Amino acid sequence: MAITFLDVEKADLERSNSNTDLQKFNSAAPTLNNTPNVSRSPSPARPKHGDIMDQIGKRNIGTTSRYINHELDLAYMGCVIITCFFTSGLIDAVAFNSWSCFVGMQTGNTVFAALGLGGLPESAHYQQYFKSFTAIGSFCIGTVFFNFLHRYHTGLHNQPTSRRWIIFFFSFLIQSLLIIVAAILVTTGVVSNRPFVQGTFSSGSHRSSSNTNYKDLIPIVMLSFEAAGQVCLSRVLSLIELPTIVLSTIYHDFTADLYGTRQLWRQSSSIKDFFLNQGRRQEKRLGSIIALFLGGVVGGEMYKSRVGMAGALWLAAGLKVAITISFALWRKQKVEDDELEN
Repeated sequence: MAITFLDVEKADLERSNSNTDLQKFNSAAPTLNNTPNVSRSPSPARPKHGDIMDQIGKRNIGTTSRYINHELDLAYMGCVIITCFFTSGLIDAVAFNSWSCFVGMQTGNTVFAALGLGGLPESAHYQQYFKSFTAIGSFCIGTVFFNFLHRYHTGLHNQPTSRRWIIFFFSFLIQSLLIIVAAILVTTGVVSNRPFVQGTFSSGSHRSSSNTNYKDLIPIVMLSFEAAGQVCLSRVLSLIELPTIVLSTIYHDFTADLYGTRQLWRQSSSIKDFFLNQGRRQEKRLGSIIALFLGGVVGGEMYKSRVGMAGALWLAAGLKVAITISFALWRKQKVEDDELEN
C-alpha cells in the first residue's frame, strides 16, 4: 500500500501531540511531588498530675521559706526593750528577797561572790556565794547559747545581726519556758519562796523548812540563763547602751547627754519634732530607768501580797509569752518587700 504525504503529516501531528501531553505531565509531576507536606503540628503534651503537684509544692516551699526567713521591722522594737527592763526589775526584786542573789544583774553577783570567798558579810551563810557563782556561770552559758542562735545564719565569727523573726520567736520562747519552769518550782514549794533569813542558805517554803536546800540553785540557773537572751537582743538591735539588765551606764549616758539637750532643742523645728526625733535616745534611756525601777516596785509589792514570789514570776512569764507571740505577728522589714517585688 502506498503511503501518501497526507498520512505522513497526520502521523507527525499525532506524535507531536503525544509529546506535548507527556511534557505537560512531566512538568506537572514535580509540582505535585514538591507540594509542601503540610503536616499537623503535634499538640502540646498535657502536664501530668505529678508535675503539677511538684510545681505547687515548690511554690509553697518558696513562700514558706520567705515567711520563715523574713526579717522584722525595727519600728516599735523599743517597746520590747522597755518590757525586758521591767521584767528584769520584777525578777531580780523577788529573787534577791528569797535567795539573796541576783539572776540578771551580774555586777552585784560578782561583788557578792568576792565577799563570800572572804567570809563576808559575817551575817551571811558561809556557802551563800555559791548562788552568785551559779548565776554568773549560767548567765555566761546562756550568752554562748543565745549568741549561737543569732549568729548561726550569718557566721559564728560575726556579730549577731540576723533579725529573722523565727530566731526572735524561738529565743523568747525559750526564755518564757525557763521562767515558767522556775515559777512552777516556786509555786509548788520545791524551792525557797519565803523572805531570806540571815545566816541560812535557804529561806524555806510551805513544803520544806530546810535551811540548806540546794534545789534553790535550779531556778537561779534557769533565770540567769534566760536573762542572757535579753542582752543578746539589745546587741542584735544595735542598742548596746540599753543592755536590759543594768542601769549604771545608762545613768551615766543619760546624765552626760543633758549637756546637749539645749542644742537638740535649737535644732528641732517644733516641740513634736523634739520629742519624736531629736530626743528619742534620751527618752529610751529614761524609759529604761523607769521600767526597771517600776519592775522592782511591782515585784516587791507582789512579794508582800498573797500571790507572793510565784505571782511575780508568773507575771514575768506572761510578759515574755506576749513578746513571743508578737514576734509571730510582727510586720516584716519593708526593704525585703521591695526586693521580693523586684
